[in-house]
Amino acid sequence: MKTDLKSLLRPAIQALQVYWPAILIIQGLALAVVCSYYWIEGSAALLDKVAYFKTEGGLLFAAVTTVVSGGILPELLKRRFRPAGSDNPTAGELLHQFTMWAIIGLIVDRFYWFQAQIFGNGNDPATLLLKVVCDQLLFTPAFVLPFIVSWFILYEHRSNLREGLRALTFTNIRTRILPIWATSLCFWPLMLLIVYSLPSKLQFPLFLFGNAAFSTLMIFIARRQSEEPGGGDR
Repeated sequence: MKTDLKSLLRPAIQALQVYWPAILIIQGLALAVVCSYYWIEGSAALLDKVAYFKTEGGLLFAAVTTVVSGGILPELLKRRFRPAGSDNPTAGELLHQFTMWAIIGLIVDRFYWFQAQIFGNGNDPATLLLKVVCDQLLFTPAFVLPFIVSWFILYEHRSNLREGLRALTFTNIRTRILPIWATSLCFWPLMLLIVYSLPSKLQFPLFLFGNAAFSTLMIFIARRQSEEPGGGDR
C-alpha cells in the first residue's frame, strides 16, 4: 500500500500536539546539560562523576537507566500531560515496555561503543555527520525499529503466540516502522549532533535525555497503531 508523507507524519503530529510540553521540558534539560558542560565552571567535573558511574555500572547501568528514561520518566510525564479520559497503561503493558527498554539500553550502549571504534572519538563535523548518518539511516531502521515493532506485535498477540509470529511479516513490520522512523528523522538528527559532540564517556548519559522525549512520542504511535482496525495484521 502506497504511503504518502502526510500519512507518515500524521502520528508524529498527533503525538506532538498532545505531549509537546513534556518534550520541551526534557529537551530543555538536555540542552542545559550541554551548555553547563562547556560554559559553567565545575560542571565538567560533576558530569565526569556521572561518566564514572556509567563506566563502573557497565551494561547494568545502561539497562536500568534506559528503563528510567524510556519507560518510567515518560510515563510520569504522560500522566501529567495526557488528555482527560485517556486510559492509563496496564501493569502488563508497563512491564512489557520496561523490559523492551532494558534490552534497547544494552543495544544502544554497544552501538555507541562500536561507533567509537569505527569513527573515533572526535567531534569534528565529518565525524559527527558519519555517526548521525550511520545511526539514523542504518542502525535505527535496520535494527532498533524492527525490534521495537516486533516486540509490540507479539504483545498485541500475547494470547496467541502462533498468531503473533504469523503477524511478523516484512510488509507488516515495514508499514508500522515507517511512521516511527519518520518521527525519528524529525527528532533525532539534531539531538544526536549534541550527543556526539560530547566526550564518548558522556554520550550515553546524554542519550537518555533524548530517549525520554522520543519514547513518549514512540509509545503514543505504537499504541495508536495497535488500536487501529486490524491491529498488527495489516
